[in-house]
Amino acid sequence: MDGLSRDLGLDWADLRPFDPLRVWLPGEGWAEAQLTVTYSRQGPVHFELIEMVPGCAYEPLLAVSRAHLGVWVDDVGAEVEALLAQGWRLILAGASPEHRYGQMAYLVRDNGPVVELVGEPLRPMIESWIGGVA
Repeated sequence: MDGLSRDLGLDWADLRPFDPLRVWLPGEGWAEAQLTVTYSRQGPVHFELIEMVPGCAYEPLLAVSRAHLGVWVDDVGAEVEALLAQGWRLILAGASPEHRYGQMAYLVRDNGPVVELVGEPLRPMIESWIGGVA
């Protein structure tokens, strides 16, 4: 945070712990992650910084990349299924396939960037958080 603040002039939203955050891992099922997260207040593109407890369920994401790009989508389940049909690989999701992957899912194709699909229902909460509204 300090380096990005200094180099890019960023301010940060409050740190928010997610402990535990229940996620679904392909081939493993349900697991828990312990994370602390913040976003840069400046946009329209926001930096998201995630600090995780080593060994938690976000390790498969870190094994693929230390960075990702998040995009808003109307239907996480439909978008995951469309990307899987095109050869993308699911890394982790907010819920199982039976629950349409929840409101977030991380995917990658080949050696490309990791993409996080984020459901529109989360937008008001995240925008309030970035804007400093409790």
